[in-house]
Amino acid sequence: MSKRTLTLICILLLAVASRLLILAGPAWANFSPITSMALFAGAYFSSKSQSISWTILSIWLANLVLNNLVYPQYYEGFSFGFAPIHMSLFVGISLLGTYMLKNKITALNFLTSNLAAVIGFFLLSNFAVWVNMPSLGSAVVGDELVYSKDWNGLMQCYAMGLPFLKNSLVSQFLFSGIFFGGFELLKKQVPALR
Repeated sequence: MSKRTLTLICILLLAVASRLLILAGPAWANFSPITSMALFAGAYFSSKSQSISWTILSIWLANLVLNNLVYPQYYEGFSFGFAPIHMSLFVGISLLGTYMLKNKITALNFLTSNLAAVIGFFLLSNFAVWVNMPSLGSAVVGDELVYSKDWNGLMQCYAMGLPFLKNSLVSQFLFSGIFFGGFELLKKQVPALR
């Protein structure tokens, strides 16, 4: 394994560990490095298959820990950590990194790819929540809000997700700045990383 690959894997492991920021309290909801990590993996791993594989592995490891140690009340028994819809979205973000950032990382590419990753994830993940909810009309069932299967229900689902979007945007640019900026600085110091 090359020094470059080993360094990239260490950065991804740091991202996985950073997901535990959620333990600091509800104000930290959606303040996560995972979307930045997927974009970073797409931009820097030498092949699409590597970036996708490491992205999925990182998310799966984080899910194993969070689902079984932090959120066990939401799972019946042991959670294997597979969330196909969310993992697919992160694979898409990783591919976005390969296309938008692979050849030349510019300020404009950095800005647009990070915005596209956050906004795209917000739109698609909330749409998936709305589609996969039972159709009972807008109501609270247990502790869960259920949205009607019409335009109003979809808009309500997006509206309920808006408070989390702020943390997503802030964390995206913070962690992407750390990952991309840190690796670019390391590349200048260590020729083997280029």
